[in-house]
Amino acid sequence: MESLKNINVRQLLLVALGTFLMTTGLYFFIVPDELAGGGTAGITIVLDALIGLPYSVILFIVNMTLLALGIIFVGKDFAGTTLVSIFLYSIFYGMYERLIPIDGPVAEDSIVNLILGITIMAVGMGTVYNAGASTGGTDILGKIINMYTPIPFAMSVMIVDLIVLMFVMLMFGIDRGLYASIGILLNSQIVDKIMSGGNVKFQVTIISEHGSAINDFILNDLHRATTIYNAKGGYTKTPRVVIITVINRSDMIALKRHLHEVDTRAFLYISTVSEVSGEGFTFNVKQKPILKKPKKKISTKTVSTDESSANS
Repeated sequence: MESLKNINVRQLLLVALGTFLMTTGLYFFIVPDELAGGGTAGITIVLDALIGLPYSVILFIVNMTLLALGIIFVGKDFAGTTLVSIFLYSIFYGMYERLIPIDGPVAEDSIVNLILGITIMAVGMGTVYNAGASTGGTDILGKIINMYTPIPFAMSVMIVDLIVLMFVMLMFGIDRGLYASIGILLNSQIVDKIMSGGNVKFQVTIISEHGSAINDFILNDLHRATTIYNAKGGYTKTPRVVIITVINRSDMIALKRHLHEVDTRAFLYISTVSEVSGEGFTFNVKQKPILKKPKKKISTKTVSTDESSANS
């Protein structure tokens, strides 16, 4: 996370846009229908029912309290862009309260409010994360628990969110809590998609006795780079090659079809890759064969000359 002096204009604009989207989803869909589960939204909605202050004020107090705890127990790295996001979060929410007051949720159906609200919030959250910033929130409590206990960070955040969710259920009923739990799961999935650019790639590992033909196809037809390891079967001791490459979804069908034609016994396994950088993915390359095949006439002539020289 960056300090305030290192923040550039583009980053500020992305943080502002992401925070605005988060506030929009929260104000129009989540809070009016009492669908907030984990995070600061859940804490704030519980305190709002108990205290009665404007939601924007409670949201600011909660976020600043968590930020102070982060600075005390973790370090000053929690300042910077997190502080900007916290201020904007409360400012945007306060503007909505003053300029567009509402008495209830936009839609009558809670499922509609949940899906729209969480989707808009998750897109905003992913935008903030992609800007290299943070929204703070219960992630700070998770980090503190992780630092002083053997509990992993992801599990620590989940524990905090479950505790907040329990209070939501006590205040607003089991139904609201169950809706909110669905929202927590949906939020994490959408944020992951936004952070990965929504363009998932696949890492393919192929083990075959016909590695040369498979490698040529990947290089010359799919225009993807490969890494090759020499190996042998653990039982048969037969020499094989292990080919690793990263391809798009559209290349997958062509590769599988080629494998079926070349080696029906090839061992193949595929794993999803959320982010890829490098030639062919994060910058353009010319669509031409990576591996140039030698011309047959030159190759034949060279071999025959060598053989005649060796025999003489």
